[in-house]
Parts: sequence; structure tokens; C-alpha cells
Amino acid sequence: MTPARSLLSLAITAALTGTSFSLAYAETTPQTSPVKASESGLVIEITKGQQQEILSQSLESVQPAPVTDGGELLKSINGISGTRMGGRAIDPIIRGQKQTAVNVLLDGAYLHGGCPNRMDPPTTYTAVDSYDWITVIKGNRTVQYGSGGSGGTVLFERKWPSFSDKPVTGSVSSSYETNGEKWELAADVAAGSDQGYIRVIGHTAEGDNYDDGNGDEVRSAYQSQSGTLMAGYAISNNTRLQGSFEKTEETDVLFAGAGMDSPYARAENIRLKLDHTFTEGSLKTLKAELYRSDVEHMMDNYSLREFTASMKMDAPSTSDTQGGRLVLTGVTNRIDWLAGFDLQDNTRNANQQLPTMMDKIAGIQWPDANIRQIGVFAEAEKAINGSNRLKGGLRVDQVEASASRSDEAFTGGGLAGKTPEDLYGTSKVKQTETNIGGFAQWSHNINALFQWDTIVSRSVRTADATERYIATSKWIGNPELEPEKHHQLEGILSVNMGAAKGSVSGWMNKVDDYILRSNVTGKDRYTNVDATLMGIEAEASHRINAKWLFSTQLAWIQGENDDNGEALSQISPLELRAKARYLQNNWQAGLELVSAAKQTDVCLYDDTDCGGQDVRETPSYWVANLDARYQVLDSLTLDAGINNLFDKAYTLHESRNDSFNPDPVQVMEPGRSLWLKAHYSF
Repeated sequence: MTPARSLLSLAITAALTGTSFSLAYAETTPQTSPVKASESGLVIEITKGQQQEILSQSLESVQPAPVTDGGELLKSINGISGTRMGGRAIDPIIRGQKQTAVNVLLDGAYLHGGCPNRMDPPTTYTAVDSYDWITVIKGNRTVQYGSGGSGGTVLFERKWPSFSDKPVTGSVSSSYETNGEKWELAADVAAGSDQGYIRVIGHTAEGDNYDDGNGDEVRSAYQSQSGTLMAGYAISNNTRLQGSFEKTEETDVLFAGAGMDSPYARAENIRLKLDHTFTEGSLKTLKAELYRSDVEHMMDNYSLREFTASMKMDAPSTSDTQGGRLVLTGVTNRIDWLAGFDLQDNTRNANQQLPTMMDKIAGIQWPDANIRQIGVFAEAEKAINGSNRLKGGLRVDQVEASASRSDEAFTGGGLAGKTPEDLYGTSKVKQTETNIGGFAQWSHNINALFQWDTIVSRSVRTADATERYIATSKWIGNPELEPEKHHQLEGILSVNMGAAKGSVSGWMNKVDDYILRSNVTGKDRYTNVDATLMGIEAEASHRINAKWLFSTQLAWIQGENDDNGEALSQISPLELRAKARYLQNNWQAGLELVSAAKQTDVCLYDDTDCGGQDVRETPSYWVANLDARYQVLDSLTLDAGINNLFDKAYTLHESRNDSFNPDPVQVMEPGRSLWLKAHYSF
């Protein structure tokens, strides 16, 4: 397989029970190892507790249709949903938790979006075909990828290419969708050998407004371009150095679920990685990584839409993140272990400006907000006997948060003369925290068929820049927020009977100081409350014979504010997926049915007793999707399909709305869409 993959060489570690690589696996397959080969072009690694299996399947097993970004791909996985504001920028939600409760790393680097309203979550800057490997870790079962991550962790990764006997390898792919006339073109070319390589990746995409199932046009157009230059050099047989530069630009992005659109968003990422393997002693590997991610973003309410507001307004913003990590792994007394430290430093600036009044400042969304986190961590894993294995980890983080412009006065609008501190009601904007988290996992092989896993954990999520420091007339932060403390318990039962496989997971998350956004007399404010989240995820698959494969997935989540007994906002309803796939020689076809129950456990924005983020009780729905693939040549594949076959009109419950709109609505999902994909590798 080439570094550009047969269709897309992507590996997704995603079990419905929540997944992660085992420590032993991470040691034997470091980040610099070649991308694994698969006849169908996709390797899906599923880890059920400590039980790992590798299934070689085509991309259809995850999401056969084209996706606009990483967030849209992730919401195809059981237990993961997404927030939609337009045609792009799907913000992933794992187990009812979103935004900074989900750690997203782009090839080892943190990138925090430039929009206070989440028009550009980190997954926006992921051209899916430019990555080789995606790991999804549900819940808290590792401490090595940064603080927080109580909902989960998602790793988008690129690997050291494998060249075999060809000095140059690559691929070209393209797709088109009828609804919204969306198209994309991608190229990925690498040249080199095991001693070193140069890799160039390019991606461009464009879409117009799509129609929903009622035939109504939804403002969702976008343009996107990205380019990546990577290079690697083997300093010795045991030491490799890699570097990369990546630039992404989004232009003319429309958002039906917001009061503004985005004329542009730009991101630049620089990464440097060093990997070393020790040949003697208890030390096994050393990894050192440095990165810098800079984002510029603009949103306004007039340049890309008919101006109907009372006043023109725009909001230029920046988000700059730099950091790094150092990790050692080893084996001592038959105990696999890793230890390391990491640093993440993010600074954000954003003004709400009045362009017709010489850009006077009507609000400061990020007043030069800086959050610095320094963490140390360690994990260990040991096989007690042939049936039992223990694993655990501990993490300590020191957090410093400040806002150097919090005493700056607004110069225009109804807040003229006031400062962010006046809105907060406090001048104590600088805060420090010492946060301690960890986990323990017991894996027990009941017999040759069944395995049981128990995971207990504590993770601490510090308030982000928006929750602490946003300062506008209708949206106000709270610098004195306590960090969230998540205490989770999960039980997993897995079964592997060869042709039939399945697992069931039940989990509960008791949260102290949950950070709640609520509507208080027409203004959105943040407070700490106690909360409980719980859920069940189940999955089963059965290969009837060489031609037929059936699978089904179920996810249920419930969230409650323990302080007042109200439901938490934007919690997914019960969802069921069923898939059937037929394989015959060089072609295959699939049918997927997706059904969601009505969501009645809501906290409505206009409910004075609740004041949550939900627009309404969302109706139930079901949709059907068809797809097919034809292997024309070993190096050429063609895919086609129909999304939303029966042109259903529906919304995801979590989809965004403009909360400050007098008549807010959820953003409708696309109606029927025919699509085509082609991929050629060389």
C-alpha cells in the first residue's frame, strides 16, 4: 500500500465500548512505523478492553459517502454525534460531551479554533484523505494525550511512508455530490526510501447550499483548500526525525445556525518529531514532539448574507497554540510502562467590532486570553496471569489562566465605557489550578469467547477561554469557574465467536462542578453545577458467509443536572444503526438504516425554569443510505451511492441554532443526495 492509500489508508481505533491502543501495541508500532496494508484500503482496529483484533474492510464499513471534514466522519461511529451549523465544521460529541471535553490532536498537535462560536472546531482543519490513521478513545482510559478529555480523545495521525521497491508512490482521488453540488479533489505523493522521504499532500473542496428533505435551501456553502509538506530522515537505524508544515484556508463559509458567516479562516501548523528506539536495557522508546498552530478567523453578519440586523458587526479573531511532549516507554519486571510530560500554551484574541463606526469595539470575545497547561503523567500495565491484566495511569497538571485585556473599556455599542470585568462582576481574572486525574483498568478473560473489562477513572477539565472570558452584551464568561471533575465507571462485556462478534458497554459519569451554559434573563452565563451522565453502547456483527455481512449498533445517553433535576442540553436520543453488505468478486454493495428516537429530555432555551441550549423536543426519524463499489483495476476503484434515499426531512437533536435569534431553529440535515467517488493509486 502506498502512503496515499488505496482509497484512503485510514485506521480508526473505535469500539463501541470505547477504545484505545494497548500500551504493548503502542511500543511495537510507534508513530514512525509504515502504514499497514489492506486489500480493501482501510484497516479498522477495534480494541475491546484488552482484546484487540484487526479487520481488513473497505471504507464502507465506516462511512462510504464523501465527508466534508473529520467531524462528519466521526459522527458515523457508534456513540459519537456532531453539532451542525452549516455544511462544514461538524463539531464532534462523544458520550454527551463536546468542545474541550474531547481532546483532538492533529498529527500530534493541538489546534484550537479561531471562532468563539465554534465555526471552526479542530476537526474543520482535517482533510480526511490526508491522514493515515485515526484513533478514537471513548471516555478516560489513558493519561498521555493531555489533560481533560473526559468525553474522549481523537488522534488524527500521519505515518512514515512505506515505499517497498518503488521510490515514488502516490494517489489521486475525487468525489462529487448532487445535493449542494459538492466536489473535492485530493492528491498525495511521497518520494524516498527507508532512509528518508518527502511527502506532499493537497486537498481542495467546494460546496453550494444544500436542500433539506422538504426541498428548502439551507445556507451551507463553503470553499476549502489545504496543503501539507512533510519530510523525514533516519539519523540512524534507531532514530528518526520528521517535520511538517501545513496550511489550511476556509473561505465564504455560510452558517444557517449562526447569526454570522465566515468570510475566511486560516490555519498554519508546524510540527517536529523525534523517535528513538533503545536496543539495550529496560528503556524501549523515546518520543519528543514540538508544534505550533496559528489560526486567523473572521465572521460578520453582512458580507455573505442579506443584511437584516440592526447594526453591521464583524469579529476578527486569532488563536495561537504552541506546545510539545516527551514520552519514554520501557519494561521493568515484566511491567510495561510509559512516563512523560507535556506543555500546551494557547492565546486567543477576538473583538466584536462595528465597521460603520470606525471599528469601535462593542464586545471583547477573547480579551487576550491565555491558558497554559503543564502536565506530567505515567502509565503501567501488567499481566497478572493468563486471564487477568491490570493497567493504570496518573496525571498531574498545573494550569494558569489570565486575560490581559480584561480591564479594557468597550468603545462602541450599548456597552461603551464598560470593561469585561464589569460584565463578569469580578476583577479576579487570573486563576491557577492543580488538577489530578487517573484511571485503573482490570481485564479478565472469562473463557475463550468472553472478556470482561472494568475501568474507573477521574479526569479534570479546566474551563476554556470562552467559558472564562467571553464578554459581549448577551454572552458573558465567568473567570472564577471551578474545573470539571469527572468520575467515571465503565463495564464492558465482549464476545468473539469468529464469524459473530459483539460487545456491550455500560458507563456512568458523576461530574462535580460541571460547567453549565444557561440563559439568565436573556444573557448566556456560565455556572458550576453537579451533573450525572450515563449511557449504554452495544454492537454486533455476523458474517453469514463470504458474501454477506450484517451489523447493528445502538447508543443511548442520558444527562441530568443534579442541582435542579433538569435535563442537560444537547444530549443525543436513542440511536440505532443497522447495516448489510454484499461482496462479490470485484464489487460490493451496502444498505444502512439509521433511526433515532424522539428526544423529550430537553432543557429549552426559552424556558425560564431551565434556560438551556435546546431549541425544541426533536422528532424521531429514520433514513436509508445505499452505496456500491467497483474495483476496476488493482489501482483504481469507483464508488457510488445515495444518501437519504427517501428524502427524509430531519434534524439531529444536537444541531446548532442561533440562540440569540428571536425565532431559533435547528439546522436541517441534507435531503436526498447522489454521490460518486474515484480513487487511483500509483
